[in-house]
Amino acid sequence: MSGIVVTLIENGPAILGALKTGAGLIRSFFPDKTKDLQDVTFRVYEDEQPKGKVRVILVNESNGWNKAIRLYHGGSGYSECKAGDSTGTVAKGDPHLKYSIQTIDFPWLHGGQQYLALQLWKPKALGIWYDLEEIRITPSNQSDYDGKTLVFYWGTDGSTYFHNPNHLIKPYEL
Repeated sequence: MSGIVVTLIENGPAILGALKTGAGLIRSFFPDKTKDLQDVTFRVYEDEQPKGKVRVILVNESNGWNKAIRLYHGGSGYSECKAGDSTGTVAKGDPHLKYSIQTIDFPWLHGGQQYLALQLWKPKALGIWYDLEEIRITPSNQSDYDGKTLVFYWGTDGSTYFHNPNHLIKPYEL
């Protein structure tokens, strides 16, 4: 037993360094949502989708980590748009991009819950997914989205690709 104590005392500076490094790693598990949201660009397109519905598209760089938008629209489950390096459809208009599409009915028009929640999800340290933001569509703001397409352009961490308006591929170009 005394050998263990001696080892800890002799290697104290190395152990303290490892503990400080470990604390830094643990902090990385807690995402900086403000910084992560800078990678997301959001547009609403009036492209004559059917009324009573909203179309949601997630566009990601094809080499970027997977990203997801979960669409909670009643019941116990959700639909999901997911695109990135291992999932999604390659865009016809730009092979550098992948996308995923979901069209959702407004649940309150069919006696369901009084909102549609769009949650942005991404993996962080060790691939653990976390929710970054939630957007709610309700009967009071339905007209802002009714029959329209919401496109989330979500780049790789720190990428400025979607900061260039020329890179915001239109829904009809997918």
